[in-house]
This record gives sequence, C-alpha cells and structure tokens, in this order.
Amino acid sequence: MTRASGLGVVRAVDEARAPRVRVRQGLLLLTGALALELLVGQGSLHFYWTPLIVGLSYLAAAAVGGRTGGYWATACVLTGWGLAVVAIGSAHPQDIDLAGAYLFGAGAGALAGSLLPRARFDVSQVGVAATVAASGLILGLSPRASTLDDARTYALAIGAVGVINIAWGAFGARRRQTEVAQT
Repeated sequence: MTRASGLGVVRAVDEARAPRVRVRQGLLLLTGALALELLVGQGSLHFYWTPLIVGLSYLAAAAVGGRTGGYWATACVLTGWGLAVVAIGSAHPQDIDLAGAYLFGAGAGALAGSLLPRARFDVSQVGVAATVAASGLILGLSPRASTLDDARTYALAIGAVGVINIAWGAFGARRRQTEVAQT
C-alpha cells in the first residue's frame, strides 16, 4: 500500500515496517539505551562516546529493518558525528578546531545518508537534514542546559523510542491477527 504526497511516494507504516521488525528495532534501541547508561552514565567511558553509541544503536535498528525499515538518516548522521567526536576526544589534538571536526563528522554521515538511496535504501533527506540540525542545536544549547551533558538524557530518549516501537509493533501484530480472524 502506498500513497502519494508532496514529497513523493510514501509507504504506509505497516508496509514499511512489519510489527516484528518494529519490535526488533525497539529491542535494539532499548539495548542501546542500556549500553549508554551502563558504559557512559555509570561506567568508565567519557561522555564524548554518547553520540557514537546513540548512532550505533540507530544503525543496528536500521539494519534490522532492512533497506526500507527506517532510521537510516539518524544512524548515518549520528554515527559520522560520533566517530569524529570519539576521535577528537581520544586524541586531544591541540591544533584542530572542535566545531569544525564535529561538523565534518556530521557532514560525512549526511553524505553517507545521501548516497544510500543509490543502493536502493529508503533514506529521508529531510531526516538527514533534521538530524544534523537537531544535533547542532543540542550541542549549541548544552552549555546552558546541564541535562544535555548527561548520558542518561539520551539513554532515556533512545529508550522511549524503543518502547514506542515495541508498542507499535505489538499493536500492529494484534491488529493483523484481528483482520485475519475477521476474514
């Protein structure tokens, strides 16, 4: 089932992500949230690992969803940015501007996200841009809002997305069972 929109052809949610895929994605996102909390929030990794762990969590969720399963835009941008942040945080270079390095990482991730459709991946270019913009906004506001410098904030956010996916998956599976029973 597809429908036309001003942005092109959009797949119906149920077709793009089967209930079992949503549940798997939700479980992977919950696992990522737990990993972030244990490794950064309570563990020995520095906060600068946060964007990479979040990006890899979304990358795992995207991969389980396949080419059309969503999360590719978020996964690409956050993984690219996260790799740059970890590289800079680990190396502590004195002659590199941090903002430029972070921008390069997010841009490299956005470039990857922009190239994936050539390999028939369903990647929202608006999603790529929105992820870059949201990441920049969060980074820019982090000195003024202490919760933005806390890994637990991002663990809770990823966890919430995971729970929502599990709920949508369970609702979709139940709805399909009801439709099958009625036929």
